[in-house]
Amino acid sequence: MIDPLDLLRGLIPLRCVNDPSTGLKPDNTCVKGVEEVMRRGGMDPRSLESGSFYTLFDVYGSGKPVILYLAHYDVVPPGPSWSFDPFTPREVGGRLYGRGSADDLGNVAVLISAFKDMAKIVDKYGGTIVVAFSGDEEIGGANGARILREYLRSNKMFPSYMVNADGSGMVVINRRRNAFKITIEANARRASVKGSIMRVRRELASRSYHAAYFIPGSDVHPLIDLAREVLEKELLVSSLGGDFVKSNVLPQRVWADLVDPSKVGEAAADLGLTDLVKLVPAITRISVDLDFPSIYGITATPNVYSFTGSKHVLEIDVRAPLKDHVKLERAARQLVEDLQLDVSIKVSGGGGYLNTPRTSKIVSRSVRTLKRLGLKDSVVERAGASDSRYFSPEGVEAIDFGPIGGNIHGPDEYVEIWSLERARAFYIGVLEELLLED
Repeated sequence: MIDPLDLLRGLIPLRCVNDPSTGLKPDNTCVKGVEEVMRRGGMDPRSLESGSFYTLFDVYGSGKPVILYLAHYDVVPPGPSWSFDPFTPREVGGRLYGRGSADDLGNVAVLISAFKDMAKIVDKYGGTIVVAFSGDEEIGGANGARILREYLRSNKMFPSYMVNADGSGMVVINRRRNAFKITIEANARRASVKGSIMRVRRELASRSYHAAYFIPGSDVHPLIDLAREVLEKELLVSSLGGDFVKSNVLPQRVWADLVDPSKVGEAAADLGLTDLVKLVPAITRISVDLDFPSIYGITATPNVYSFTGSKHVLEIDVRAPLKDHVKLERAARQLVEDLQLDVSIKVSGGGGYLNTPRTSKIVSRSVRTLKRLGLKDSVVERAGASDSRYFSPEGVEAIDFGPIGGNIHGPDEYVEIWSLERARAFYIGVLEELLLED
């Protein structure tokens, strides 16, 4: 057996970072490195390119059904506060630490290690498997999963079933929301005002660094907390900063210079930035008619702020059970109009959501596989969006799954080593269950 842990140790140092704010994307060294690991697992990599992003895949077998296994090799930027080099895998206390160990290089390693055994099952029962790894999931999947979907369609290999290896917790995920981004811009408008400046600082209080898993009312977002004070005390904002990493990563710290007009003195404020911050409490509680009930509803978090010298820009990560951005954009524009704030707004993203019935074959066979492996047979909704949203709306029975890990998108990300082999057994087992005759 090919050890998934050994493969994972070779993937983490490849630094397959996606960071649009700095122009970083998985480079040639990363792509070639993933291809080499695939070859170590007995795969014969093919590639699809779109927008300088590469999806790597292999196909085995022929005929129906076609079963797609998908994971992604791109990772978010490391961010601050790591205890060690995030791209040097470190094994401590039964865990392997490193950026991408849980999201999603652990799954890439597990699928590669399982490929030969899955091929044997295809030889026994027939059908086709496609095992693919995309390079842009962390920025939406438009040049990865979407391109793969169209390639499979045009080559008469469109899948009946999809196992999206981008979950966690060793549970079957049958529902996930869509991902959107609201970009708000305000022109800088410096002005001398009455009052005195005070420096304030806020810190994140959340069980997860992943934006999708933020729970309003339970977790504390540093920028939302700061904006609430600005709104309630009628303060003005002079400057804003923080540990901003990426639109789907919660900032650990935010700080600002605020002007209190009730105090004696004279100070400089930025009225455009003030309008931007005043919008935060409302936009992060935005209300929209949902396409289907979700235990998570809508999650909106302001995670990236930048200043170009003339414009203030704020990016809001939004997760919602909506097929496209139409309803969300209408509600966001109405908010800006009602509050009479001098900002511009743009909504992007979408593509669909994961919504597979519990009565579907893939869910029932996945539950049977978990029971056979002695694992808890849990079927759950999870907060984060994933590449399965490109296939589920097209009628593909899809689930998300993955090993157990923690600190996803945050410092000291890790995967529980024992769960890698169990995830491997699940991927192999569910393939056999799907190929068995009813």
